[in-house]
Amino acid sequence: MVEKIISRSVRTIFAGSVAFGAIAHPVMAQEVQRVEITGSSIKRVESEGVLPVTVMKREDIERTGATTAQDLVNLIPGNFGGGVVANNVGATGAPSTANLRALGSKYTLVLLNGRRLANYAIGSNPVDLNSIPLSAIERIEVLRDGASAVYGADAVAGVINFILKKNYQGLEASIYGTKVDQGGGDTRSFNVTGGYGDLSQQGFNVLFSANHENDDVLKAKDRGFATTANRPDLGINKASPRNGIPNFNFSDTLGNSYTGVNPLRYNGCNNTEFSLVIRNAKACGTDYVKYIDLIPKQTHDNVVARGTLKINDDHELFAEVTGTQDKMTATYSPAPYTVNMTYPVNGRFYPTSFTIPKGYTVPKDYKLANGTVLPAGTVLTSDIVVTPTGPMSGTWRTVAGGGRQDVTDTKSQRILIGAKGVIAGWDYETAFAYSKNDVTISFGNGQFSYAKLTPLVKSGQINVFGSQDSQSLAALQTALLTGQLENNGTSKAKEFDVRISKEITQTSYGPVGLALGMSYRKEDLNQFSAPVLASGDQVGGAGPIPSVVGDRNVTGLFTEATIPVYKDLEANLAARYDSYKNGFGTSFSKVSPKLGLTYKPNASMLVRGSWGTGFRAPTLYENLRPFTTGNNTNSNFSDPVRCPNGVPVNSVNPVGALQDECNVQLNTATSGNTNLKPEKSKQYSLGLVFQPTSSFSGSIDYWNVRITDAIQQLSENSALGNPSAYSANYYRYDPAQFPNGWVDDGNQTGAIKGSTNPNFPLAYINLPLVNAGAFFAAGIDVNLNFKTKLESIGNLSINFDGTYYTKHGYQYEGSPEVSDVGTYQDFGPAPRWRHALTFALNRGVWTGSLTQNFTAGYHDFTDPAAVGGTNYPADRMVAPYETFDATLGWKGVKNLDIALGIKNLMDKDPPSSRTSANFQTGYDASFTNPLGRTYYLRAKYKFW
Repeated sequence: MVEKIISRSVRTIFAGSVAFGAIAHPVMAQEVQRVEITGSSIKRVESEGVLPVTVMKREDIERTGATTAQDLVNLIPGNFGGGVVANNVGATGAPSTANLRALGSKYTLVLLNGRRLANYAIGSNPVDLNSIPLSAIERIEVLRDGASAVYGADAVAGVINFILKKNYQGLEASIYGTKVDQGGGDTRSFNVTGGYGDLSQQGFNVLFSANHENDDVLKAKDRGFATTANRPDLGINKASPRNGIPNFNFSDTLGNSYTGVNPLRYNGCNNTEFSLVIRNAKACGTDYVKYIDLIPKQTHDNVVARGTLKINDDHELFAEVTGTQDKMTATYSPAPYTVNMTYPVNGRFYPTSFTIPKGYTVPKDYKLANGTVLPAGTVLTSDIVVTPTGPMSGTWRTVAGGGRQDVTDTKSQRILIGAKGVIAGWDYETAFAYSKNDVTISFGNGQFSYAKLTPLVKSGQINVFGSQDSQSLAALQTALLTGQLENNGTSKAKEFDVRISKEITQTSYGPVGLALGMSYRKEDLNQFSAPVLASGDQVGGAGPIPSVVGDRNVTGLFTEATIPVYKDLEANLAARYDSYKNGFGTSFSKVSPKLGLTYKPNASMLVRGSWGTGFRAPTLYENLRPFTTGNNTNSNFSDPVRCPNGVPVNSVNPVGALQDECNVQLNTATSGNTNLKPEKSKQYSLGLVFQPTSSFSGSIDYWNVRITDAIQQLSENSALGNPSAYSANYYRYDPAQFPNGWVDDGNQTGAIKGSTNPNFPLAYINLPLVNAGAFFAAGIDVNLNFKTKLESIGNLSINFDGTYYTKHGYQYEGSPEVSDVGTYQDFGPAPRWRHALTFALNRGVWTGSLTQNFTAGYHDFTDPAAVGGTNYPADRMVAPYETFDATLGWKGVKNLDIALGIKNLMDKDPPSSRTSANFQTGYDASFTNPLGRTYYLRAKYKFW
């Protein structure tokens, strides 16, 4: 599937953040072409050098059967756990992202033709891979090392550079379709690409490409491994207590009171309409997984136009326009009515009887109809039918309205104009680019307004005890939010850059190369929440969400040099200075150096090593993230002012303090931080490239990266363990203003920041983002290539590409390091080993390939609170995930290319896991594919 660029003579160069190795020597009586390779600003002869850059050419891309950049990137062994489309089920604004080294998507820089794109416009996300027009991509270069010395921020774990087709002549059209063996998730696409003009002969070239794709939905109910939230084999039952038929709180006519009893518990919660399952002896739960998507319905459209004009042999102008649009409709569980739902006695659906199930434990003395009184703690041995009286309350779910849907419309565009050539022996290139990402999220079906729904419930117009009739269903539909704006965001980037390079002098060991450059970038972010979302009116929503607006200017200066130190020994030096000036008043600067050495002891071997630093700038959203309340501490704490050391102060009512402020989960808030510093990284690597024969080549590299000052939420232990240092983070309220306790309107109204008045109860503690954590990773990359000609069979090539983690993990503020190699921790697992092994055979008009994709197993997610429970072992293993993909191609007719393929040839289900991506349950959606065996057909015809 992939190959390394390895010259036949292994006269190689290396780039970590930049390239190391000899600038191309003049070749007598032969014209050579110097090219740019990801990670370097200096042009060089490709056949004389090698970078630790994995290159996927167009034929490699087509062999995978991938139609989106996300599908393709997920096949790279060094990439793991990035954002996938499944993350949009139940979470708005979840882009598809790359994640080299499994350190987090924010540490991987994604480029298009060597330049940046605007970040995703919702939240704190990096570039959305859906903004890459894969159908127009000629090749992909993946640099698996930090590159801040060339590219600046974010290139910490590596760089993925998507390179568009250039100088294409002809007109071709292609169709692509899949058929999933188990049903659901089929794909259909159509592409047309045309190009005219030969740059070398005619002095110009224009290219146009357009692509349209439809992806069908895959529902959880259509896959046995993901069809339920109740998995006793995994020791989990995630059924929700919020039901279409609630667990009720009420009293009966005999004076007995009940809490959380379901009227269908007596028959085992047997009701398919409401997807009820047994939760405990008295309550039912909703198996919400029955409603959700595993893969949402999507459409993808993209267009690319590129033009190049050759002024003369030394100068050319170029321009390119790319545009993508992705529409997605994600369905998840019906909305839980999280405010107190009270049904009136005069409601037309009020029940005349209610069955209390056998097995119910009476909480206090219980009176039977015959006058017998059962003592508290008695377990009922038979069902008892009672007559309810008074209002009934409980937690309800709008099942009749169907699953909630979010409709996400994402549009990305980039316009770029530039020039390149040679002036006075210096290679130059300069360009101006404008890129934009627009995300609009609207309410689909199943989304309701509290303001409209609550009066309907409290007046008894809605049936909360069973199915809706036509009248109640019509009333329910009047509370829908369908079609209304939920939120939207716009992210913009304007960038100008210029770089020059040349061989500035000649030494006895070779030429010295020098590159210089500068860049200027303006970034803008505008995230807007519609009033219905900002006010918290969405039923089952996340609560009030304020808007975010911000901008910043980034200036960069960089240089790079290749210096032959001795015979067959070369050094590469690079450095970059970046200055950030934020529109909200703060600023910072960062210098990123890089040093590398290459040594070639003989014609078939090269040793390489590098050291460098890098950084990731805080995103505008991290700086300006809205102040959000509604959370609690994970552990129990005492208010350090009103209940120091767990003892209430004398001026406070001890009973109230002990109940609300001593040894309890305290209210918390979160927010951004305009004073965040850049995260820092250090990385080094040591590797060997070898080619003992013309048929066999390979490389092995050890790499190590550590990130410090990682941006994370202030820990509750820090804020509560040192209240004097964090006094400004405490918000209190005046009980005279709130006699019935704190009421949070989402706008901090009435909250007194930094108060230490012991008569003022605690409203919440703000735990903002801070520079406090660390991430680390180290491992070994292995690449092996073998090619041979088999008589009467064809040309065989074998490629092996794998990554082994020797260590991987994170560290919270004031806490020891946590390893997640081969085990699921807070940021997911980092499987010890991943590889892709491809066999490809070419014979005449026929081509074929077989690829094994393998990910090692790991220790599953463990909930400490559940350890020791029934069927919940503390150390459960997730099985390895192995799939095989096969392709067969035929070019027996001129200009016609047909390929048949099978993804997941053995129809392997994802291994079972306790983790879940949002609502998906039973498997890890971050690196597995729920489709199963998938057949595909691709046909391409070139008209001229």
